[in-house]
Amino acid sequence: MGLNYMKGNNFFVEENSYFVTYEEISGLQVSNSVLINGFKVGQVQEIKLLLDKGGIILVKLNINQDIHLTDSTVAMIYSLDLMGSKGISLNIGKGKELAVGDTLISAIEENLKDQVSAQMLPLKIKAEDLMLNMDDAIGMIKNIFSKTNTDNIKETLKNLNKTFSTLRHTSVELDSILTNNRGKLNQIFANVSSITNNLKNNNDQINFILKNLSAVSDSLAKSELLSTINRANSTLAQTDSIMRRINNGEGTIGQLINNDTLYQNLENASNSLDLLLIDIKENPKRYIHYSLFDFGKTIVVNNKNNIKNKKSKKNKNKDLSYFIQIKSAKKRIPFNSRELKNVRNIKEHYINGYYKYSIGSSSNYTEIKELRRKVLQIFPDAFITRYDNDSIVKQSY
Repeated sequence: MGLNYMKGNNFFVEENSYFVTYEEISGLQVSNSVLINGFKVGQVQEIKLLLDKGGIILVKLNINQDIHLTDSTVAMIYSLDLMGSKGISLNIGKGKELAVGDTLISAIEENLKDQVSAQMLPLKIKAEDLMLNMDDAIGMIKNIFSKTNTDNIKETLKNLNKTFSTLRHTSVELDSILTNNRGKLNQIFANVSSITNNLKNNNDQINFILKNLSAVSDSLAKSELLSTINRANSTLAQTDSIMRRINNGEGTIGQLINNDTLYQNLENASNSLDLLLIDIKENPKRYIHYSLFDFGKTIVVNNKNNIKNKKSKKNKNKDLSYFIQIKSAKKRIPFNSRELKNVRNIKEHYINGYYKYSIGSSSNYTEIKELRRKVLQIFPDAFITRYDNDSIVKQSY
């Protein structure tokens, strides 16, 4: 009992037994202490080598009965001192309480050598990198101080000496110039001082001018000048578009300007009206009949086209064909131009200083009228007319 007590076996303290398995125990011996946070709560009771389990070492621990271990408790072998004495430290975690005789989780603390190696490894890597950098630096220094570079450095130093000599000479010349022209420089500085004094004396007027400029700029900003210019540009663009369409003969105004049809109709109507008025004046009884009065003889009034042949021409025109006029211009329009819209079989007539372009040809008015209905989809201002060689017989059907 004395020897067991000297070994740490206290028969007067009740203890519970637990087991731990290790792959190696790193010098752990029977009766080594079992501690929790440095406080001894038991000891190693027995160590066995289990050859049938692949050489696993089974360690039996006796723990004070007052200590309750959980299923997450870790039993770690660690060094108690620098001499290499070992002990087991219990780290009790949260979990289900273990029954007496259960097996704890094992762990082994790294030894001092391993810890030192782990601490020194980063330093070793850095030292190796430093040595490589030093080798590169030494190589660069050797390259810099090679014979060729040494000669270049000597040449550079010579050039620097020449540069410093030039600067010294330049500074002497600059000093001489400043000394010889000191009076002129004083005059220049005096002029600059006079200008600054004038600016200072006229500071109020300058401020007044700047205020006026600011007021003008504010007025321009409030006048929405940019918006006005944008509207003017838009209006000019629309006007240009309208004038372009008029020049191209599009729309009513374009037809009036570029097409002489309306002019000729008005001229023919005016001539007919003149003839009608003359005929009424000379032959009133053709239009007004009174049984009691006789207003005189009948006079035949002729026009430039010789009305006597009107009946014969009327009979002749019955055999003329109808056409659909699509364009009229003072200048000739190429048949492949965009104005004629690539329409084929276009006929050209030059009448009274205008080129007239028409399509279709039929003596049947119904057929030409049906064709005009289709042509209007391409040329909205197209109309039916009849030509006799280079003169218009009748138009605006």
